[in-house]
Amino acid sequence: MPNRAPLAPPAPASSVTLEQARALDAIARAGSYAKAARAIGKAHSAVVYAVKGLEDAVGAAVFDRSGYRAVLTPLGRRVLEHCQALLAADAELATLCRAARAGYEPTLAVVFDGLLPVGPILGAVRRVNEVSPETRVALFSEFLGEVEARTHREEADVALTVVPFGQGVGDERPLAPLPSLLVAAADHPLAALGDALAAADLEAHPFLTVRGSDQRLRMSTSALPKRAEFRLSDFHAKREALRLGMGWGWMPGYLVADDVARGALAVLPWGEERGRHEFRPVLHVRRGRAGGPAVEAFVAAVTGTGTARA
Repeated sequence: MPNRAPLAPPAPASSVTLEQARALDAIARAGSYAKAARAIGKAHSAVVYAVKGLEDAVGAAVFDRSGYRAVLTPLGRRVLEHCQALLAADAELATLCRAARAGYEPTLAVVFDGLLPVGPILGAVRRVNEVSPETRVALFSEFLGEVEARTHREEADVALTVVPFGQGVGDERPLAPLPSLLVAAADHPLAALGDALAAADLEAHPFLTVRGSDQRLRMSTSALPKRAEFRLSDFHAKREALRLGMGWGWMPGYLVADDVARGALAVLPWGEERGRHEFRPVLHVRRGRAGGPAVEAFVAAVTGTGTARA
């Protein structure tokens, strides 16, 4: 096949305007110049002039006028697609500008510890979408000390943590306590020991954890030597490993309550807390970000306090 010559640079031309795009869109929707003119509140001559200017900008006819009615050419259909995209972008920009003038935040970045129940967090995001639909929400899940690192890296507006922050970002509010249970499969050797369970018994079996532990959690097992440690990617994988009898470990109570109730997992009565621990999660709101409708909607929803303005 012969090589095609490269396209020559286009000659300078005027850009398609919003008025021209609006006129073309109206004709395509209404089916005629006259109906389009009425639909957009313009004189018939103004619509004709707008289409003429658009065709000058394109450099070709967008309507086939050989018949009784003007019909879009294949090129005209492509131009219409771009004009409709242009009009949609203009409408979105106008909405964003109105929201900004009203004080609504353009973005909201939230980082949360994957140890926490995700349901209330997603419910809070949905509330933000209701109150401030133009706010673009970015949601990040991390674990333990990684939450603080991600919060600083993303300059997040809000963070929900289990491990205390080494460097605060602003206002801190306590959240509801989060119970955690030390468990193993019901048929695991450790589960059969009951009150006779000793440190040496725990050390003899693999410890299951999610991306390592953190001394700041102050768990009763933190100081125990671990002969073997399996690091899982998340708590759902850890739950499966526990149910398969691969070891022992701590799990958020809300994730294993049913397993314990039906006898699939057993709580290991270790230490003064008898295999139970209570986390004290904290909600962090970055300094200077409080007061915005999106932030306040998120905070009110996730803490269950007050109502955000709609």
